Amino acid sequence: MDFGNACLFNKKPEDMRNVGTLGGRARARNLRLRKARQAPVVHKFNQPRPKTAAEAIRRIDALCPWLVGAEHCVGERQSR
Repeated sequence: MDFGNACLFNKKPEDMRNVGTLGGRARARNLRLRKARQAPVVHKFNQPRPKTAAEAIRRIDALCPWLVGAEHCVGERQSR
């Protein structure tokens, strides 16, 4: 029968706990090193926010007063 790693076979519970903590420390250390190697995340805060439809309608209404309310206009149905 294969028990995996032979150095873990005849260990006391305290020794196994120590082996587990060493593994946890090594994993945490590796995660910290991996995170330090990654490029930092750069947020672009100076970008203008996208315009909403309501803001665009208000701007067009201010520039072209004859179009005020054009989005609400309903044409007459043509009968055949």
